[in-house]
Amino acid sequence: MYVKQLLCITLFAFAAMKPVMSVSQEQMEKLAKSMRKSCLQKIDTSEDLIDGMRTGNFPDDDNLKCYTNCIMKTLRSFKNGAIDFPMIIRQIEMAMPPKIVARMKEVIAKCSKREYSGDECTITYDYVKCYYEVDPEIFIFP
Repeated sequence: MYVKQLLCITLFAFAAMKPVMSVSQEQMEKLAKSMRKSCLQKIDTSEDLIDGMRTGNFPDDDNLKCYTNCIMKTLRSFKNGAIDFPMIIRQIEMAMPPKIVARMKEVIAKCSKREYSGDECTITYDYVKCYYEVDPEIFIFP
């Protein structure tokens, strides 16, 4: 529960920052590590499967799919059974280095045009997979 509160406070702090300010690499890594740890405690998947997504390995694994859902819910970018694309854009503007923000927005614009169906885990997994497929060079997922 403490991790969730800390994450919410951190996200709200980021929201209060000006969009031109980005989070340091160290802060991003710390936040990602915290989210990963929290979701791994809830979802029975392996770090190898999670890390595999960074290289384009997206196996049809229900637990890995639910891990993506856990992360996106933690980030508040998945609500009421749907991906909250405006929230993802706001988070990117606040947290990511300015030099890649426009590129990330392009990826999100492309992925937001796709239709997502299935259960919550499948929806978030398919979105994460889309992000990788559109621009693997800037793919980031905890």
